[in-house]
Amino acid sequence: MKRLLLLSLLFLFSTHSIANEQIRLYKQYVVGMPKAFLQKAHTLEDCSARYEQGTLCLAQHSLAGETAELAFRFLNDRLVSTVLMMPLTDVSKVKKMFHALKTQFDLVLIEDGADKFDILEVSTNTFNKDEFTKMIADFENEAYQKHSIKYTFISKEAFVTQSRKSRQFADIFKDAPLSMRAATYNVGRKDGQVVGTITFIVPGITEEYLDQNPIVEDF
Repeated sequence: MKRLLLLSLLFLFSTHSIANEQIRLYKQYVVGMPKAFLQKAHTLEDCSARYEQGTLCLAQHSLAGETAELAFRFLNDRLVSTVLMMPLTDVSKVKKMFHALKTQFDLVLIEDGADKFDILEVSTNTFNKDEFTKMIADFENEAYQKHSIKYTFISKEAFVTQSRKSRQFADIFKDAPLSMRAATYNVGRKDGQVVGTITFIVPGITEEYLDQNPIVEDF
């Protein structure tokens, strides 16, 4: 931890020019952080076989008191996404992870395979709050019986603006601010075990943005 703190300080002081505010993906990890910087801060392993080519993983990580694997995804050796994966041995862990996400994000979509529950669209057409809550609960209960559900969230600071101009999930990312964070939480089976996967992304990040907003020029 001390080593990570020292590297973080070096990282801050060595940044010469950042056109926009740094975009935090998860905890201290920000968009554009160089792969080499993370490799100095942590002992990472190649986990391309479990995720996508070029992904590096930190095996022991803690989220809300639960042990998880933390994966880093890169574009041209610069961080663009983080992934957390953990076994879910009981329903309380599912709820704990969900509530941890809800503190910083707002729910916009629930999926069960091909079936979708569009929060924005349904809430627009449902005026009874109790009925709306029951519809969500019924959808979740059916999905959990199959251990297959996916939640999509967007950052709270962007939710108010984006939800006002969007009547359905498909519109939520249209003209969205570049810094808007999104998260997905998947609950599914893997090798006979129920596993939860949380992915943090910034949908609008492009290679051009990374080129124009270097996090570290020299370290």
